[in-house]
Amino acid sequence: MKTRYLWTLDAGRETRSGLDTLDGLSVTLTGEHLPGVMPADWIVATLGIDEDDAGIAEHVSAHGWSLRVRRLLHAADDHSSIS
Repeated sequence: MKTRYLWTLDAGRETRSGLDTLDGLSVTLTGEHLPGVMPADWIVATLGIDEDDAGIAEHVSAHGWSLRVRRLLHAADDHSSIS
């Protein structure tokens, strides 16, 4: 199974979203040059300690941006089964 992450970045006037692997999420966050952003692997690690068990990690910054990340599991050959 490949793990992908559905993410939404709200950076003030602009909202972006995507679906990436951990490596892809890291590249995206690095390219955004967000002040105070945690490394992607830290954000993903918080999914495992989600209090509400909703599978969503949120990173809200005092610098005016927020990031929501949700884990999606894809079967290796069958992209129709998302859990």
